Amino acid sequence: MPMVSARLLVLALLVGGAGVSAIAHSAPVAPPAQIIRDGQRDFDFEIGTWATEVRVLRNPLSGKPPVWAEYRGTSLVRSLMEGRANSVELSVAGPAGKIEGISLRLYDPGARRWSLNFASLRDGAMTPPVVGGFGADGRGVFYGVDKLGERPIRVRFVITQVSADEARFEQAFSADDGATWEVNWIAVDRRAKSAVALAADLAQAVEAHNRATVAKDIAALSDLVTDDYLLVNSDATMQDKRSYLADFEMPDFRIEPFTIEQPTYRVDDDAAVTGGLLTLRWTQRGRPESRRLRIGHVWVRQGDRWRIAYTQLTRLPD
Repeated sequence: MPMVSARLLVLALLVGGAGVSAIAHSAPVAPPAQIIRDGQRDFDFEIGTWATEVRVLRNPLSGKPPVWAEYRGTSLVRSLMEGRANSVELSVAGPAGKIEGISLRLYDPGARRWSLNFASLRDGAMTPPVVGGFGADGRGVFYGVDKLGERPIRVRFVITQVSADEARFEQAFSADDGATWEVNWIAVDRRAKSAVALAADLAQAVEAHNRATVAKDIAALSDLVTDDYLLVNSDATMQDKRSYLADFEMPDFRIEPFTIEQPTYRVDDDAAVTGGLLTLRWTQRGRPESRRLRIGHVWVRQGDRWRIAYTQLTRLPD
C-alpha cells in the first residue's frame, strides 16, 4: 500500500476543510438494498459562495496543550457534470499564513459514495481521497488512513448541514484504530449574503477590532473604541476605556484567535449592533482561561469612522 509523503501530510493538515490527505479507507459494508439511497445530489445545498472560518490544530496527537491557528476567507463551490461532481475553491488567511487549494468531489453511482480529493496551490499535487457518503439525516462521514510522522493513523471527516445558510466541517485523527479521536480541523461556512450584510466601512471596522484584540494592538484598540467606552464583563464587572486598555498592557495577558459564530448585525443610520457566540480563550497572570460567551458590540459613527461605545459579554451555560 503506498504511503503518504510527509510533505503531503502537512498540506492535508492545513487544508482539511476542502479534502484531507488520506489513502482510501476500505469500503463500508453496504446496508440492506431497500434502504440504499442515491446520494448524487448530496452536495447541492453547498453550491455557491461562502464566508469561511477555520481553526487548525497545529500539533495534532502530540499529547501537548493544543495550539490552534485561525483563518478567514471564502469558499466557492461549483456544480460539475450535472451534479455528479463539484469543486471547491478555498482561500483563507490568518496570522499563521494563507491556505489556498482546490477540492474535487466525485460521485461513484455504482458504489453510491463520494471521494474527496484535494490539491494545494503550493505545489499543485493532488492528495489521495477520503471516501464515504451522507446518511438520510444529511450528515456526511468520510474515512481514510494516513501517517503522522511514522505513526499510522485513521482520518475521519464529517460534513454537517447546520441550516440552509451554514455548514460545518470537522476533521479528526485517531492513533488507536478509531477507539478515540482528536479533532484537528473545524471549519464553518456561512453564505456570503450573511457575511457581507454590513456596509464595507463597518465590516472593515469589525475585522480591524478582532485583529487588534488578538494582536494586542493597543493603539488600534484605542482608536476603535469611544472615549466613553463601557465594557460589561460576563461576571457583571464593568470597565471604562482606560481599564480596558490596561489589560492589554499586561505582559502576560493574551487572547487567542477566535471565531464569531451565528453572527448578528443590526444597522440603523449612525448606530449599529454586531455580535454572536464565541468561545473565548485567554491567558492572564499565567493562568489559561476559557469561557463560552455571547458578545454584543454597540457601534456609533463618529465623523467618517465607526467606533465601539459599549460591549456586553454574557456567559453561556457550560
